[in-house]
Amino acid sequence: MNDFIELVKTLRKKCPWDREQTLKSLIPQLLEEVYEFDAEVTQSNIENIIEEFGDVFLTVFMMGIILEEQGTTFGKVIDKVSKKMIARHPHVFGEEKAHTAEEVLDKWDKRKGKKWKVGRGLPSLLRSSKIQKKASRKGFDWEDINGVFEKINEELTELKDAKNERERIEELGDILFAVAHLGNFLNINPEMALQRANDKFEVRFRKLEHMLKGRDLSDFSARELEEMWQQTKIINI
Repeated sequence: MNDFIELVKTLRKKCPWDREQTLKSLIPQLLEEVYEFDAEVTQSNIENIIEEFGDVFLTVFMMGIILEEQGTTFGKVIDKVSKKMIARHPHVFGEEKAHTAEEVLDKWDKRKGKKWKVGRGLPSLLRSSKIQKKASRKGFDWEDINGVFEKINEELTELKDAKNERERIEELGDILFAVAHLGNFLNINPEMALQRANDKFEVRFRKLEHMLKGRDLSDFSARELEEMWQQTKIINI
């Protein structure tokens, strides 16, 4: 670990790109590395998982070195998070009892009282999911997943009936908010699910462009494009 820290410090001192980085400039890279790590975890290839986790680790430690340059130390970071974890786990380090994950969350919410606001800095779909999870733990939720499906259908109808841009924006937001909560019932992170859908679309669109052989999309009818799009699901290029 110490050797790795020294390696990162050397990069910071001697590499022009690494030397220019700041905490803020590394945020997009950290998010990208986390998404790539998630993709490899889904594929369950341990060698790729190790590689992508290493990339996450490297970015985090680069941030740690930058914090050191600003007067903080790794020791201070570890000490602070250690104290926070001990305080947040009285069922582990104290006298409190909790036998299930749900009990842990319930007790955590009670300790925080009304301070359950979810930070606006999160991606919107993820924030929607977390907001609704917190509301659900307080007893505000549908009885089962059918209520979510009904809500989505209701919001789709309201979007179709929207009369102006303001209403369309509001109704589209309501649809996305409900869809995010659908992920809670299915135990699926909506942000990750959308990221995978983005990746899947990009792969299939590249296949479609390959099938076009240089011709323009406008040369084909909507039906022809749909037929080729279906083929992208099964062909390899």
